[in-house]
Amino acid sequence: QQDMLSDTIRTFFQNPNILDVSLIDANDNVIYEQHYPHSKTQETITLSEPLIDPITHQLQATLIISYSNNFVDELHTKLFMQLIFLSLFALLIFSITYWYFRKQFFVLRLLSNWMGNYSMDKTSEPFKSDNTNYEIMTITTSANKMVETIDDYRCQMEQINNELEHRVENEISKRREKEQLLVQQSRLAAMGEMIESIAHQWRQPLNIIGLAVANLTMKRTLGLLENDEIDKNSAIINNNLAFMSNTIDDFRNFFNIDKECLSFDPAQPIEEVFALLGEQLRYSNITYHVHKHCDQEIFGVVNEFKQVILNIINNAQDAIKSKQDQNGGKIEVTLRCDAHHLFIDIGDTGGGVPSVIVERIFDPYFTTKLHNKGTGIGLYMSKVIIEQHFEGSLSVSNTDDGALFTLTLALSR
Repeated sequence: QQDMLSDTIRTFFQNPNILDVSLIDANDNVIYEQHYPHSKTQETITLSEPLIDPITHQLQATLIISYSNNFVDELHTKLFMQLIFLSLFALLIFSITYWYFRKQFFVLRLLSNWMGNYSMDKTSEPFKSDNTNYEIMTITTSANKMVETIDDYRCQMEQINNELEHRVENEISKRREKEQLLVQQSRLAAMGEMIESIAHQWRQPLNIIGLAVANLTMKRTLGLLENDEIDKNSAIINNNLAFMSNTIDDFRNFFNIDKECLSFDPAQPIEEVFALLGEQLRYSNITYHVHKHCDQEIFGVVNEFKQVILNIINNAQDAIKSKQDQNGGKIEVTLRCDAHHLFIDIGDTGGGVPSVIVERIFDPYFTTKLHNKGTGIGLYMSKVIIEQHFEGSLSVSNTDDGALFTLTLALSR
């Protein structure tokens, strides 16, 4: 069945890689042969396959196929060329994409540098870019608006700071004026108290001078005036006038406005204050004692320190007199120190400070005295002087007998 065989073989071997197909019987006679024309010279591979009868197991024929891998090579070449083309196309796309995004990111880098160089101390020019990308334009517009808002806030803050500085300067100026007024009022109040003390100091010398003058007048009238009597009474008058003059000198020195800071022994100005108030204290039956357990010096203005001591002692005197005790009272001043501080304790027997007002005793214009007896600025100015001028502290507490004021002062180095 030659025709049927030829059709079957042609059907099976429709492959462009096959060049020749031949079927040879056992006697090497060609049963079938088919040549497939091909334009190119091929590297031929021959495959010989024996055909065995499955029943007799006899060799029936041999199938010889000649074929070539040229089609696969061509397919590989086409695939390789397509791969190269795709690679070049991908590289081109990557280059275009890289160039595009580089252009966009370059603008963002410039914007980042512009914002990094922004300073609150100087005004920056708006960021400008010729990039027309919508997202980039949105970012640059937002950045410019943000910086513009910051500049507006900065201008407002500068204006507020200038106003605050002006207000602070005004408040400081007003506070200084108030402090100067308080100081002046405190000095005037202390001056009034000192004048009262001088009146006490002068009362006895004036009485003695008056008696001496009356004695001279009476003896001259009786014709008993002699030179010895004149000399004796003149000496009495001169001594008392000298005492009165020294009292005035002490008063003038106490209120000297000299602000020179120096190191001094605090015991001496304390004794000077008691010397000025001595006659007044004796008239009120008030005794005083100064116990010095420290020889260290402090640094500051002497007259300001005297003013503090005077204010505290006058308050102690008023507290003792308000008790109306016929036995009078006592003021004790103790000076003690440690390695870094001097402590001055001023205690009295005036009954102490009521607990309801102990927290307000150093407030300005706070006083428990009658309006014509106190201004309420003495202890306030004393605390200001100790804290600001002597870098110390002033506190008050109560003892069994009365109040105890404690001054804590830094030792002079």
